[in-house]
Amino acid sequence: MAVVRLYGLLCMKNIREARIRTGLSQGELADKVGVSQPLVSMWERGKSTPSEKQQKALQAVLDFGSSANGATDASPLAAWLMKARSAKGWSIPELAHKADLTPPAVYRIESGVTRNIRDATRVKLETALGVKVPEDTAQEVADEAAVQGLGSLEDFDPHLDSDRPTEPGIYVLYDISERPVYVGEGRNVRKRIKDHEDKFWFKRPIVETASWIQVTDDTLRVQIETLMIKFLKSNAVINKQNVDRG
Repeated sequence: MAVVRLYGLLCMKNIREARIRTGLSQGELADKVGVSQPLVSMWERGKSTPSEKQQKALQAVLDFGSSANGATDASPLAAWLMKARSAKGWSIPELAHKADLTPPAVYRIESGVTRNIRDATRVKLETALGVKVPEDTAQEVADEAAVQGLGSLEDFDPHLDSDRPTEPGIYVLYDISERPVYVGEGRNVRKRIKDHEDKFWFKRPIVETASWIQVTDDTLRVQIETLMIKFLKSNAVINKQNVDRG
């Protein structure tokens, strides 16, 4: 009975949230508890129940404090980056400079706003920090961002030309409050966004962040863009050409 009550507490606090808040990957937690990484994954997905001994080990390792001590929707990427940056003793601006990124971009990753980054951005961070994202963390991030049948929804800095994707796809620009203000498509997203640079609205805080997904088919890309704008209705602050007014 004690085991049931204890596991109920762990479920309520959420093993995954506590693990990420503590700054551990699934593999690192597995090593500390003395189990395999796949078993930790099964616990977090509710596919298996820790034994009483394992539950006690989890409580000894993880931060099961109140959600006020961390994000309620924890980001494994944020946990890795904060841990790696702290180990270097760098500030966010220092890391941004060394990785050729902007401080706001690094801050958004650490705060959990940016949850999945482009491979090029990840490589920049890994090179600057001298440490790679753990494989299980990278897989966890990829699974979270995956859109079945299309690919991964990735975040990028629209104001940093080197961070803009060059592949064909759909992109969304957001303002400082994470409100979508523009939906676009193009065969080369970087080139398409470059066309916006001279527009009066293409500046912070009107355009603060961006996300994109690769869509290679020209017809499908236009269809998705049109549909997204119609769904947004008046929330599409800038491009409203496909919004029905009737």
